[in-house]
Amino acid sequence: MILRIIFAVSVGVVFGSICGLIFKMLNKRVKKPVPDESRIDILRRYSDYESQQEIQKHSMKMVLNRPAPEILDKYNYRSYCAADLENKDALVFSMLDFVCDNFSHTGDAVLQSDHSITGVIKSCEKNGLKTNCRGLSIILAEALRMNGIKARIVTCKPYEEPFVDCHVVVDCLMPSGTRIMLDPTYRLYLTNDNGKYISLAKLREGIIAGRTFHHNVKASYNGVDFNYHDYIEYMTKNVFRFNTNYNQDDTDYVFSEIELVPKGYTTKGYSKVIQFTTDRDYFWGMG
Repeated sequence: MILRIIFAVSVGVVFGSICGLIFKMLNKRVKKPVPDESRIDILRRYSDYESQQEIQKHSMKMVLNRPAPEILDKYNYRSYCAADLENKDALVFSMLDFVCDNFSHTGDAVLQSDHSITGVIKSCEKNGLKTNCRGLSIILAEALRMNGIKARIVTCKPYEEPFVDCHVVVDCLMPSGTRIMLDPTYRLYLTNDNGKYISLAKLREGIIAGRTFHHNVKASYNGVDFNYHDYIEYMTKNVFRFNTNYNQDDTDYVFSEIELVPKGYTTKGYSKVIQFTTDRDYFWGMG
C-alpha cells in the first residue's frame, strides 16, 4: 500500500513537472497574445514611429530589367507590356491586370520551395491557376521589376505574435515617382479624395485618422464585387507592422528581413534573423 502511494505521488510529481514545462514552453512561444482591445484602438495606441540611427545589416538588392522567362509566353505576357508609352505609369496597372487576368487567390495554397516567378507559376498550374496572397504578390513584383519598375513584396502583420493570419501586398515606386500599394489578391489600388494614389504607409495613417479612400473600378476578389468596408476592417488588423526583404530579385528571401514596428512595441524573444526598426523612413527607403 505504501509503495502504491509512493508510486502515485512520484507519477503525480513527474506529470506536474511535464505539464509545467509544456506550459512554460507554450507561454514562451506566445510573445504577444491577441489584444483584448479593438484593432483600431490598439493601432491608434501604437500610431507613432521613432527615428533611429540604424546600422544597416543588409545591403539593398533589387534586380531590374531581367529577361522574361519563357513560361510567361503561355499567358500572353508581352501584350500586357505594350502599355501607353506616353504614360509609363500605365504599365504598373497593366502588370496588375496581367496577374489578375491569369491567376486567382486561394488561402489554401502552399508555396513550394522555389519562390521565383517561374516556380510560383508552376505551383499555380498544379492548383487550378490559384495561389495565396504571397504567390500573387511575388508574380506581380517580379513582373514590375522585369519592366524596370521598383517593387517589393511587403508582409502586413497584426499585433500578436505568433499570428494565424497576415496579408501580403506589393509596394511599388511608379515611374512618375509616386508610391502606391498594389494588392493583387483584390486587383486593388486606392486613391484619396484628390485622386492621388495611396501607399501602404499612407493606408496605415489614413486608417488611424479615419479617412475614407476610393478603390479602382476593377477591384474584385476572384471576380466577386469588392467590399471596401470589409477590406479596411481586415487591413486595420494587418497594418500594425510591416516586413520585407533587402533582397528583391526573382525570389522571396527570408535571410535579409527587416521589420517596421511602432514605437513602444517590444520584440524581446522574437527571431534574431529579423532586423527590427521603428524608423519608418529607413524602412520605406526603396534604394
